[in-house]
Amino acid sequence: MTEIFTTEIIVGGGLLGVSGLVMLASIIMLRRPTEERPKIDLDACIRDAPYHRLESAGINVTLPR
Repeated sequence: MTEIFTTEIIVGGGLLGVSGLVMLASIIMLRRPTEERPKIDLDACIRDAPYHRLESAGINVTLPR
């Protein structure tokens, strides 16, 4: 049963496997990138942050002018 695994079969199978992996990786890399925008509004979070709580820790925050 093991005599069917000749050098040609092993090398050919290895080359087919590597070629398939390269094709799969190239298809994955060529996909359109997804939108990676934050789901929350960072400006609103910074604007509405509870800065008054920092004063009790000794950190004074002033509003920008």
